[in-house]
Amino acid sequence: MARIKISGIISGKVGTVSIYETKHGTQVVRSITKAHDPKTPKQLAHRMKFSMVNKGLSPLNEIIKIGFRGDSKVYRTQVGKAYHEAILGEYPNFTLDYSKIKIAEGELQLPEDIAVKIHENSQKVSFTWNPDVSSDSKAVNGNDIVKIICLNEEVKATRQLTGVVRRSAGEASVELPEGWVPAETHYWIYLKSNDSEMNSDSVYVL
Repeated sequence: MARIKISGIISGKVGTVSIYETKHGTQVVRSITKAHDPKTPKQLAHRMKFSMVNKGLSPLNEIIKIGFRGDSKVYRTQVGKAYHEAILGEYPNFTLDYSKIKIAEGELQLPEDIAVKIHENSQKVSFTWNPDVSSDSKAVNGNDIVKIICLNEEVKATRQLTGVVRRSAGEASVELPEGWVPAETHYWIYLKSNDSEMNSDSVYVL
C-alpha cells in the first residue's frame, strides 16, 4: 500500500485506486481489488455444507449448551463436528444425518433398551427404557431426570418433554404440535442428575 502526502484534501475513487485521509491527516492511495470468488465446485460444496449444518443445528443452539453443561464454545464445536461427520451425499445432493449429532455429554450412564413408539393418527410419541439400576454404580440412580428433545427439521423448531420424569419410571411421552409428522421428527434422549450437576451422553432414537 502506497502512502503519499498531497496538498489539499482528496478522497474518492479514481480508476483502480481509492484515495482517503487518515485520522492523522495523511492522504492514502490504495489499489482497489475485486474479491476473488471463482465459485469452484469445491467452494460451492463447502458453502452448501456449512449453510446446511448451521441451519440444521440452529434450533438446537441453547439445548446443546445446556446438554454440554454450559460450555460457551460447545455449539461452534458441534457445528464443526457436524460439518465433518454428519453430511451425507455428494454435491449438490447433500443431506444432514441427525443421528451423528450429539446434544449432550456427560458421565451418567444411559438406561438400556431405549425405544420410541409412534402412535398412528396421533401426535403422541412414547419412549420406553429399562428402569433397572445397579446399586454398585454411583453413575446410575433411579432419580436421574429424563430429558427428551424433539426436532422438526422442516420448520426448524424443537419440543421438549415437559414435567419431571425419572429414570425409574421406565417410560415417558411427548405430545407434538399440530402439523408435525411424528415419523419425520428427530428425537434425542439423555439424563440429568437430580442435583443438575451431571448429564449423560445423548442418544439419537429416531
